Amino acid sequence: MKFNLTVLSPIHIGNGNQISNWSYSYDERNKKIKIYNFEEVVKSLKDNVQRLINLTSLIERHPLEKSLGEVISSYGITVKPLYQIEFKGDIKRKNGNEYKPIYEFIKESGKVYIPGSEIKGAIRTALFYKILKDKFLESPAIKNKFLEDYKECVNVSNYRDERERRANIKKNFSNFIKRWESIAFRAGFSKVFDREFKQEDAKKDILKLLLVSDSDLKDPQECLEVQDIKSLGVSRGFRELHELLKVGTKFTIDLEVSFKEEYKELLPETYGYLDLELKKIKEACSEFANAILNEDIHYIENIKNTNIKNTNEINDKEKESILNKLKKRRELVEKGFFVLRLGKHQGFLSTTINLLVKELAPEVYSEVYPNLVNKGYKDKPNKSRKITYDNEFMGWCVLIKAE
Repeated sequence: MKFNLTVLSPIHIGNGNQISNWSYSYDERNKKIKIYNFEEVVKSLKDNVQRLINLTSLIERHPLEKSLGEVISSYGITVKPLYQIEFKGDIKRKNGNEYKPIYEFIKESGKVYIPGSEIKGAIRTALFYKILKDKFLESPAIKNKFLEDYKECVNVSNYRDERERRANIKKNFSNFIKRWESIAFRAGFSKVFDREFKQEDAKKDILKLLLVSDSDLKDPQECLEVQDIKSLGVSRGFRELHELLKVGTKFTIDLEVSFKEEYKELLPETYGYLDLELKKIKEACSEFANAILNEDIHYIENIKNTNIKNTNEINDKEKESILNKLKKRRELVEKGFFVLRLGKHQGFLSTTINLLVKELAPEVYSEVYPNLVNKGYKDKPNKSRKITYDNEFMGWCVLIKAE
């Protein structure tokens, strides 16, 4: 089944690499950045040994204070850039001397795409939320067991210091998630009260039936821009440059459920969420997206009430603009559109099961939450949000079935 995916807010899906200042040049007047293959620049100087020596010396003496752009300008290098895209933010750190690296967007043969695994992961998180929420309405005993297991994550002993204690808690939480994911997607809820059960064979995972292709490929100049990412709700926060998908960019993906009747005997009862028309998947994603958007809207509406000094504070006009965009996305969800959140900087609640805990038992969430996140201002948990230079919450897209 073919879908058109449209970017609703900037998205970053990284490849694990950073583009250094020796692989870009910045045009401040036109707010454009050119990305180069550094090896090609070096090759262009192969007949001028002295300039190669000078370049090497410059990089050694000023690894962060100079950039490739300055070398290209002074040497008159004519190497063609890989691509040129719009830039929004500060090219240097606050001290004004050091150039910042750029977190690179994932590419295949130099072309931009959205991996099917990224889309499938977002669907998995939403289904996990929906499957558990539905089951807890049906069985208070299973809900109570879930919350007991969640609280148990913070009960650790035999640690040498605070760092080790927190590391053990995060390990417990990871095992907790793996067990409950295995129950929801592989083994079924009959295993909830089985103390010996930890994980089921991945071959029995119901999402093996969900097939999601990578998207089509696009030229970076067509769909990317570079923006600073800033933090709200923290006393200090470094702004980091990222390659982002631009709002309005469109991709095509294939998404379908491959189901046969004989699978019923092999899979847990939750296979029913994978209907061939994808209606239940869309409902799960919409319900989860609505819950996340409500949380972010509430956060922005109350941002002035935070006790944490915010150095990236937004003014009233910016606050109104952010709220309007979030509410428009919520309207799409309420109208039944297939809305997902992808990529980096989605936030703690978007990528974990903690939103469900917060809804089910706010007091339990408040007790456990500080142990799962980094400490912020004066040892308080870091209740922050990441937004772009243009004041956008990241990661939102909508999938519409192709005609």
